[in-house]
Amino acid sequence: MGAVLAASSVLASSLIAPALATQGQVIWQPTTWTGPAAGPPVPGEGLPAAPVPAPLPPLPPDVPVTIEYEPQTTCEDSPKPGALRLEQIIKSTYGANQYTWIPRDCDKGGRSEHKEGRAIDWMVDVRDPQQRATAEAFLGWLLGPDAGGRPYGNALQLGIMYIGWHDRFWRGYSMDRGWTELKGCFSKTREKYDNYCHRNHIHISLTWAGARAEVPGYPVAPVPTPPGQPAPEQPAPEEPAHEQPPPPEAAEDGFYGIGSELGYESSTLGAMQPNEVRTVGLNGVIAQATTALVAVTTRAAERKGRLRIGVGTEKTNSAGVKVRKRGARTTMRVVPVSGGAVQIKAPKKTPVQVRVDVLGYAVGAEPTNAVGLPPTRLYRGRLSAGEVAVVKARGVGRVPKKKKKVTAVILQVTTTGKGEAGRFAAYAVGGVDRGTTSALIPAEGRHTSLLVADIGDKGLIALAASAKSKATVKIVGYIRR
Repeated sequence: MGAVLAASSVLASSLIAPALATQGQVIWQPTTWTGPAAGPPVPGEGLPAAPVPAPLPPLPPDVPVTIEYEPQTTCEDSPKPGALRLEQIIKSTYGANQYTWIPRDCDKGGRSEHKEGRAIDWMVDVRDPQQRATAEAFLGWLLGPDAGGRPYGNALQLGIMYIGWHDRFWRGYSMDRGWTELKGCFSKTREKYDNYCHRNHIHISLTWAGARAEVPGYPVAPVPTPPGQPAPEQPAPEEPAHEQPPPPEAAEDGFYGIGSELGYESSTLGAMQPNEVRTVGLNGVIAQATTALVAVTTRAAERKGRLRIGVGTEKTNSAGVKVRKRGARTTMRVVPVSGGAVQIKAPKKTPVQVRVDVLGYAVGAEPTNAVGLPPTRLYRGRLSAGEVAVVKARGVGRVPKKKKKVTAVILQVTTTGKGEAGRFAAYAVGGVDRGTTSALIPAEGRHTSLLVADIGDKGLIALAASAKSKATVKIVGYIRR
């Protein structure tokens, strides 16, 4: 870990400029319009025709309906009746081939109603004229009056809590605000931001009443059978947070420390066999990333060897990792990635179990330089549940003092539990906790983890524990600008 680790990105940089995307005779033009609308924001001109869903039975005029914000607080991602009902409306109107997704694994990303089975992503692209026409026809129906003339009647009946689409955010619990800008997307017009800005999908979250398909004044609607569907090829997009700091704008060029997240573990499919190649998505790495800083742990090998990890299996597009016989070995590497995924090639002559923990990733053409250092103590102490300690990281030990020379620190965290399991996070002061797995706090005993923290205001980082614990934090490297 004492050597400099570097890997060049595999994508070229591009200048930031307003973008126009042409599909046939229709050009997508970004706008900054916001405001109330009983339908989609800034409807496109010259789009193909598209159908609208069949009318829903109107709500009784004397039944009041209100929408409240109900964020995800539990973790049970089986699709709920209301989400399946909404999916059924989409597919019965626009075809069974429409790609939708409801559940999300509880250990992926931050707060999300997908994790409670009451959010749906529908993959329609604003840059494609037919798909945009389809999306806008649907939103015109969803946010328009119902068959009885009640404003937003269909949205009220279905329990629409919020919608993300086309650079904008609509709140069922604050309808008078209309469509507002989503996460600074008006200035992010390049295609690499399409997922982040919800230009390639509509996200819809439901209230719990909507999730249970409870219609005011009517019996509960029948529950559709969940259709079989393949897992998405990349992680489902994140929806905007509410009453929390907005997520970091990770599509900007630069390096982003995420703490630590289990990216991949071979044990789910069994040990990798000699010379086997697996293409795997890395949890915690966005699709726009060009490189990732990872900790690769190998174990249970029958003999020494070397595996490769990167966007291919050659020395020019991957990093090598030594494999130890029988014992476990953890090696930190900067590896090229593409679409949030890597290829892993097993050693030639031995099976091996492989675990990849993601510590951070970079976007853009600049190489990521991770510098290993002799361990230097940064913090030692006891933290209560919810307590945050602030420490200075820049200039400690061999970490450069100048801001222009260092962007993040690599930490070795040893936690000792005090009766309750939890997580230990490190993040930039002035930034936000990414909500990744980070360092484990065991209920009893000790646990050591590697994680990366961006350096924040005045060279400071925050250390936070979700459970009572004792922690020793050492700097073992840094990311050079």
